Amino acid sequence: MKPQFHLPLITYPTASSLSVVQNAIDLARHQKADLIASLPQIKMPLVGQSSPWVDDIERLGSEAKRFSRDSGVTLSEAFCDHAHSAGIRAVIQAFEASEPQIRETLVEISRAYDLSIIEASETMMPLLEKLLFESGRPLVLFPANHVCGRIDTVAIAWDGSAPLSTALTGARLFLEGASKIILISITDDGSMNERSRARYAEVLRNSGLDVEIIVADANGEEVAVAIQSTARALHADLIVAGAYGHSRIREFALGGVTRSLLVDLEMPVLVAH
Repeated sequence: MKPQFHLPLITYPTASSLSVVQNAIDLARHQKADLIASLPQIKMPLVGQSSPWVDDIERLGSEAKRFSRDSGVTLSEAFCDHAHSAGIRAVIQAFEASEPQIRETLVEISRAYDLSIIEASETMMPLLEKLLFESGRPLVLFPANHVCGRIDTVAIAWDGSAPLSTALTGARLFLEGASKIILISITDDGSMNERSRARYAEVLRNSGLDVEIIVADANGEEVAVAIQSTARALHADLIVAGAYGHSRIREFALGGVTRSLLVDLEMPVLVAH
């Protein structure tokens, strides 16, 4: 069964970056997956009788539709060009919706696919959180405006939790294709669960995978920051993590305890709730 990846795009009030388009296509190519992009076009509601404030609303609405349309054209062209160069099956599914309904529509669409790919940025945060907590599917987050390479070594942020188990199910394709898997535990994390970690490492080894267990000290850093820095030092290409809630996703999967660290994500993260 061929994997089916989903790329939800936005065209208003800002547009998705061209780097997330390239990252999504590269990911689909390396994983031998199809890629389906959802591309919204803003639909503005009808206002009614004319008046000065109604005219202003209609003008702003026309400008929004134009921006959305132009952004969609740019994203579509980049998507088609990169997909053609990569030689993958890539499809654009356009839809029209009013601005408040776009995120709900993208969540509904994403439930049909194996995972969704999204950029970790302030602009994408509202959609990212909605997809994470309402789609029931894993997300692969890419750093903002940064093109990543092939995913070969996978780091697992081990805590033995149910959300992590959900993420590992979604990450199966990446685990099967990895040359090495690293289970990372941070000594300051109270939920290390050594027994379950050893059991899971044995399961992976019995499946023929190369597994290494790393126990690192946070050295005064937040656990989230320590895991990402440890993974980078070990040349991991992807972190797999569970997500617990709105505060935890900012604290862990996005690489830090503050929103300012959101833009400092330096490697892809697969996360699920």
